[in-house]
Amino acid sequence: MRRAVFLAVWGCAAALSARAQVVDPFQEAFQGMFDLVEHPYVPEGYMDEPPPPDVPVDGGLTALVLAGGGLAYRRFKRSAAPKD
Repeated sequence: MRRAVFLAVWGCAAALSARAQVVDPFQEAFQGMFDLVEHPYVPEGYMDEPPPPDVPVDGGLTALVLAGGGLAYRRFKRSAAPKD
């Protein structure tokens, strides 16, 4: 009888200790990864200045894109034309 009680207690203790040792490796690997240790450095007076003005796409860049597209289209048509 003592032996059965001892084995039962020992089995429960082993099961509980094995259950306590199960660690989620994902949680362990990323523990504290996204914690902010210090405040990021922001230069003094940075927030007081107005943002720089937006830069529009000027006509020169648009003309360059259109010319490149036209050249590509002409070369494509030339290579796709049937050869005799």
